[in-house]
Amino acid sequence: MKQKRRSETRYQLPKTAEVRPELKRDHTSARAELPRILLDRDDALAQILDLADDAIISIDMQRRVILFNQGAENMFGYTAQEMDGQLLDILLPGLVTGLDRELESFRRSAATDRRMGERRETIGRRKDATEFPAEASISKITVKGEIMFTVIMRDVTQRSQDDKRLKASLLEKEVLLEEVHHRVKNNLQVVSSLLGLQARSIADLQTRKKLQESQHRVQSMALLHECLYQSEDLARIDFADYLEKLTAQLFQSYGASGRVHLKMNLAKLHLDMDAAVPCGLIVNELLSNTLKYGFPAGRRGEVLVELSQPAPETAQLTVTDNGVGLPADFDWTTSRTLGLRLVRTLAQQLGAEVEHSRADGTAFSILFPIKTRARRKSKSWTGF
Repeated sequence: MKQKRRSETRYQLPKTAEVRPELKRDHTSARAELPRILLDRDDALAQILDLADDAIISIDMQRRVILFNQGAENMFGYTAQEMDGQLLDILLPGLVTGLDRELESFRRSAATDRRMGERRETIGRRKDATEFPAEASISKITVKGEIMFTVIMRDVTQRSQDDKRLKASLLEKEVLLEEVHHRVKNNLQVVSSLLGLQARSIADLQTRKKLQESQHRVQSMALLHECLYQSEDLARIDFADYLEKLTAQLFQSYGASGRVHLKMNLAKLHLDMDAAVPCGLIVNELLSNTLKYGFPAGRRGEVLVELSQPAPETAQLTVTDNGVGLPADFDWTTSRTLGLRLVRTLAQQLGAEVEHSRADGTAFSILFPIKTRARRKSKSWTGF
């Protein structure tokens, strides 16, 4: 069955055209200057151009329309006859601002076929005067000695609306996540306060110390959530900033600020929650042990906390002191004390290598891979 031949009026300059009153102008003399290069196009080309959903609009050097495909008709609401010889400004008032200079430069270029940059965002104006977001690109071609420019344009209204919905959704999730961190921090502070109250009501010194140690662990986690709540990145924490606050908090709690000097050498490193929580607890345990046992009887000394990134996917955390050190017969890898059991379990969760040195005091070095939340498998450390 033969296909009905498509009318060529969309691609030919008609002898007469119905133009809206506001678009009417005297362009009889200008029409004579329009290139006639498209008058011989047959139906095959018309069908090919009409297959495109994008608007394809060709103009001359004066920005007068000489080609208007079906996609352009659907997009703008004008017919090809209405737009015959009209200025491109009618359709793209935003794009043509300063376009004369670009077209002249484009025309003078030596290339016969040249693209004028990538797609640019612009605003299209329909026949009913409504405007819509669009992307457009302009190309130059010379046919039979005549220069013409072709604008290929895409309506991005749906994409723009989807982007707005997505941004609104992301903003809502960010606000929710901020609220989660804020509430977790507050709840942990409540737990910490309860532990402190319980400790003060207990006469037994050893039991009171154990409750205070648990209070410090809860405080280290609450501090982490507070840092995340105040951070612009709710998924990762500035771990160097967190360590500065954590160490200051512990020194104050143990009253060591006056006699133990703290030195810090911290590289800028951001960790996600899966790495930051165990790392923070490890530092809490190591530093607490140092301040409790490393400098007895008012002994003075120095503590060094270092954070580095020896390789792109690896971080190193070191806590060193020049205190009395661990006893020679003490094996930290088999110790049943809660603090060192926590260090071993948390290091295993991180996939870390832990090295211990007794030279001039005590030093613990933890080398662990930096992993994102998507790659890190959740591991429980509550069963040690």
